[in-house]
Amino acid sequence: MLEKVPLANLPTPLQPADRLSKVWGGPRIWIKRDDLTGFGLSGNKIRKIEYHVAAARAAGATVLITMGAEQSNHCRATALAAAQLGFDCHLFLRTADGNPPAVATGNHLLHHLSGATLHFIRADQFADRAQLMGALAAELSAAGSTAWVIPVGASDYLGMRGFAAAGHELAAQIVDWAAPPVVWHAASSGGTTAGLAMAAAETGHRFTVYGTSVGDTIAELNSFLDQIWTETRLHGPLPENLQPPRLTDAYIGGGYAVISDEELACQLEATRLTGLLFDPVYTGKAMYALREEIRHGGLDDFDDVIFWHTGGGFGVFAHDFSEVLDV
Repeated sequence: MLEKVPLANLPTPLQPADRLSKVWGGPRIWIKRDDLTGFGLSGNKIRKIEYHVAAARAAGATVLITMGAEQSNHCRATALAAAQLGFDCHLFLRTADGNPPAVATGNHLLHHLSGATLHFIRADQFADRAQLMGALAAELSAAGSTAWVIPVGASDYLGMRGFAAAGHELAAQIVDWAAPPVVWHAASSGGTTAGLAMAAAETGHRFTVYGTSVGDTIAELNSFLDQIWTETRLHGPLPENLQPPRLTDAYIGGGYAVISDEELACQLEATRLTGLLFDPVYTGKAMYALREEIRHGGLDDFDDVIFWHTGGGFGVFAHDFSEVLDV
């Protein structure tokens, strides 16, 4: 059995969003409150990091290395976990031109507050992420440190198992439901999606997994999943009843972290109908996609839809809502 360092407050609640359901129509909407994992508003990311920091400790690591966008929830969660557990932390942060932003806001402010060492890269360097992190790990090793590299989004076998545990948690919460719901979530680097798919298989498909991309094409999402399954096979065969998750890239709009006023307006509506915060890059875009999918009849086969709130509330403070708020 894989070890983890318990950092999250679990299980997170599953709550009905009745006002949202009434206004939007379609299936009854529920919200899986991973915004309440309780670790620096780190949301679902901490579920994966719990397994990585345990493996890092077992390997005698003294420093964590990972990578993400300037407003990365994953990087922020990693940096805060490192601060709590006594690891040094190095973050590679992607910006358009490879330069630090003029002002540190949202998650990026917390990257600084955590004490992490920050390395900025251009968007075109992101494809070389494994080499960049590997080179830094070798450099730190030569200086006497032992580095543990966490992939983007902690989306590998360990991260997948962390989120499979989350899927088992959900299955226990809906064990008495008459019909399997659909679990709607923001899909990006693949770890959350793969973990939910694994848990669905392991629990007898008590729910259907549906991932909406926040920036990548379906082909790219499937490529990320294939990498995770390839690594997973090194630890044993995949379940025979493992089913590919449903995926859509119909709602990526302008691409990753490009948010339209229509999307922001939808997020504002969702907040005013639930009292919850949705960050524009992930949960906000996924909430917009959910509304549109309901409008288009794509979820008519389900009585219930569970929106997995992956957290990331700090991202709200890094975006300009002035146009939709008229302030």
